[in-house]
Formats: sequence, structure tokens, C-alpha cells
Amino acid sequence: MDLSEHSALTNFEIEYVKQITNSGKLYYDYDPLISKARNHAYFECRKYDNELRNGRRKIEIMKNLLAHLGCHAEFNLGFTCEFGFNLTVGSYFSAGRDLKVIDCNRVEIGNNVSLGAQVGIYTSNHAENPELRAAHWCSEQPIVIADDVIIEDNVVVTPGVEIGEGAIIKAGSVVTHNISANTIASGNPCKSFVL
Repeated sequence: MDLSEHSALTNFEIEYVKQITNSGKLYYDYDPLISKARNHAYFECRKYDNELRNGRRKIEIMKNLLAHLGCHAEFNLGFTCEFGFNLTVGSYFSAGRDLKVIDCNRVEIGNNVSLGAQVGIYTSNHAENPELRAAHWCSEQPIVIADDVIIEDNVVVTPGVEIGEGAIIKAGSVVTHNISANTIASGNPCKSFVL
């Protein structure tokens, strides 16, 4: 990754990348426009981080990077996303330190969502075939986190998962399947219990 090359993609280029990565099919991860999108997102995330470390909360950096960002949203230090243009975040959102979102496919986060420290949200699947995997082929599945969800520290959310409205995911869990609304879920793999 060369962060000296960090220009934003045009709308046409964004749509081109989305056609590749949001299809659910295997694709070559080192496409030049995919690399350009990744470089831009990492640069903008570091810029936001630097401003935050200097006591300036420049949320407009995130508003310009993400597909949508609601009002009263807070990102703590260490936030990283893969593209930004595949990530939508609702209003009254808060994230602890070191949130990592691999948004190579759509990641939709609703309103009134709170994420703890060191949460990872990953849309990416590497190719199962070892030769394709070594050649940097992968596929992506979207992730949806509904309104009023709490995800505690050190949780991993894997590709294709939907977390229902009002759910609580306990610390250290690995979410590998859908979580029903209004449940508490914990463990590896994460299992739901009715609230």
C-alpha cells in the first residue's frame, strides 16, 4: 500500500468497484481501482485519527468518506475501513477504539448502535481453492446491524451476518450466523438467548 497515492475515486470508479466486490462472486483483490479505493480510505482514516489525537473531532472527514453518516456519530481512535463507500452508519452511533470495518461489500449499521473497543466487522471471504487464494481472489457478503444494537468489546462479526434490532452481543463473541432481534448473544460461535 502506497499512501502517497490517496486520491478519491470518481463516482464512475466507485460504481465499477461495487459491481466487482458487491456481487458475491470471486474477484481479483489487487485490481488497480480496488487498490486506489483502499489507499484513499486508509489515508482518510489516518487523517481523522491525527485530527482526533490533536483534540479536533473532524467528523466531516467521515461524512465525506462513508456512503452515509447520520447525526451525533462518534468514532474513537484507530478506526479503519476498507473503502468507506460501502459503509452506512445511522444516527446516535458510537464506536470504541480500534474499530475495523472491512466493507468490501455493504455494511449497514442502524440508529442508536454502540460498538465497544476492538470490534471487527468483516465482509471478506478468501477463496477456498488454495491456488486462487494465493493469487489474491476473494468474495464478499454484506453485513446488516439493525437499530438499537449493542456490540461489546472484542467482538468479531463475520460475512453475511444480520444482527436484529435491540440485540446485545457480549464481549469476545464471534458472530458467525444471524442474531434474532431482542436477544442477548454470546460465545464462539455466538448463540442467542431471549431478553
